[in-house]
Amino acid sequence: MNFAGNNKHQRLDFQDLMLFRVHEILLVSSPYDAYILEEDGRLTEQILHEYIGMNFSYAPRLWHAETAEQALKMIDERKFDVIIIMLRIADMNAVSLAKKIKKIHPKKSLFLLAFDESELIIFRENEIQHYFDRVFIWSGNSNVFLAIIKQLEDRKNSPRDINKGEVRAIIFIEDSPRFYSVILPLIYQEIMYHTQQLVSKSFNHTHRLLHLRSRTKILFATQFEEAKKYFNAYHKNILGIVSDIRFPRKGILDPDAGIHFTQYVREKEPHIPVVLQSTNLKKKEWADKVKASFLNKRSDSLLYDIRNFITNNFGFGNFIFRSLDGAEIAVAVNLKELRNQIKKIPENIMIYHASSNHFSNWIAARGEFSLAKKLRPKQVTDFESPEELRTYLVQSIDKTLDEEKILRVADFSTREKTTVTNFTRLYGGSLGGKARGLGFMNKIIRDTNIQNKFPDVVIQIPRIAVIGTDAFDQFLVENKLYEKIYTMETNSQLETVFINASLPANLIKSLKAFLKQVKYPLAVRSSSLLEDSQYQPLAGMYSTLMIQNADKSSKKRLDQLSEAIKRIYASTFFKDLHSITSISRHRHTEEKMAILITELIGQNYGDRFYPTLSGV
Repeated sequence: MNFAGNNKHQRLDFQDLMLFRVHEILLVSSPYDAYILEEDGRLTEQILHEYIGMNFSYAPRLWHAETAEQALKMIDERKFDVIIIMLRIADMNAVSLAKKIKKIHPKKSLFLLAFDESELIIFRENEIQHYFDRVFIWSGNSNVFLAIIKQLEDRKNSPRDINKGEVRAIIFIEDSPRFYSVILPLIYQEIMYHTQQLVSKSFNHTHRLLHLRSRTKILFATQFEEAKKYFNAYHKNILGIVSDIRFPRKGILDPDAGIHFTQYVREKEPHIPVVLQSTNLKKKEWADKVKASFLNKRSDSLLYDIRNFITNNFGFGNFIFRSLDGAEIAVAVNLKELRNQIKKIPENIMIYHASSNHFSNWIAARGEFSLAKKLRPKQVTDFESPEELRTYLVQSIDKTLDEEKILRVADFSTREKTTVTNFTRLYGGSLGGKARGLGFMNKIIRDTNIQNKFPDVVIQIPRIAVIGTDAFDQFLVENKLYEKIYTMETNSQLETVFINASLPANLIKSLKAFLKQVKYPLAVRSSSLLEDSQYQPLAGMYSTLMIQNADKSSKKRLDQLSEAIKRIYASTFFKDLHSITSISRHRHTEEKMAILITELIGQNYGDRFYPTLSGV
């Protein structure tokens, strides 16, 4: 491991982390499936952003093959780091293609991406396990694609980054493709979000981006022995464990494998945070016995609960000083505030957090590995008194803060103006089903030049602006709506709570800029992940609102648009919709809402506007 600076100010060189990166990606799929992944998830843009964030000299490329024959030819001509195969290939099934690839390139990383687990029935399970690294299910959230890439990179980089770079990791155990395809992207999303939030704004740009390389790794296992291997190798650097209870152990599906694994963990690391999940609520009693938290896998709030557990227990978010009964007594948002609170908190609170490795985990999650490494091996019993421990903690943090004052250089940033186009994205995340379909139609019109065949007819998609699903997630989290959603007795009560909540500040800024350029009437429509899904779609279940967008007051126009957005967000959780999803394969919290803002096509007659055509 290389270090920058002299012996007095040794710092990890983050360029030595994450040496393996995916450069070339081959997606083998039908043209429509490729469009969904690329246009809906903006895969190339997301990968480019992440890649530049790691300060490499050039960005990875996403290649597409529409047939197995084309894929095999491309593999012969170019080296691909990862190949993702979808099931709908015209000239060969996915397993047969994987066999051919593995015969020529036995070490090639292959992933199978399906739309539903029912599509896998035609293949033998041992065939899939033999030829593919993992099987993932794409249910509308394009983050699963990035999770595949990150998981491959973590698998390759973890031995070096954890052992030599002191990077921290989370062990995640789940054998169901449907569940890990939802939970794994969620954990990665939380890791990346908190990593970016935790990098100090006073760092220079280069240091900030390089710092992201030290992000927490995920050690993903589907069976007991695999998880045990990870724990034995890296237990000193594990932030926490998220695990199913029922998964294979010794080659057999063991209904208590998660309990056995937690017992094994407790023998070496009694204070590591562990959360166990199961559909069997009776397992909670066993989880309590091994001092693990328990979550119901059938709960509508499962994803929110996992996110909440990670934030509160794995060193992400603010540091919460708690009394022995769990009550919050103080908060620290950065290293300086942590030091100030340690100076004055009661001895028993300080000893509780120190003995549970809370300080070192929280500091490590911020990339301060040298300080975390210094604190981690220390035991409370190593000090003659609590005050000696307090002095050691404060002085150690002070030394790190003094070094940072010397090494940091501040940045100044500016924002560029944007122009509304025929298809504009106002916020990140997935486009959702409705916007995805319109985007695909827009692409067909452009690619086929159909307008040239009918020169006397105007063929176009009305101007569209999309608020991606990231805004929906942020809206719910910032307003703490997950805690209120399932307590509302009527749809009108739910709608009132949502209308009174605040949209994300960055979204408000985008809407203001958007409305400055847009003077025509608007239809504000739902575009959820599951609305037009290929399996059990929820078309027609959500709200659509029309607004005149003609008031002289820009504030009133913004208020009208904001209220329409919030009403559609609220309709995601209406009771009749919840009844439908409860009898389907979908969990209600898997649904995410994007917003489609479309130009209304029509004419003015006096003081009224009449749409040219209306229908469903």
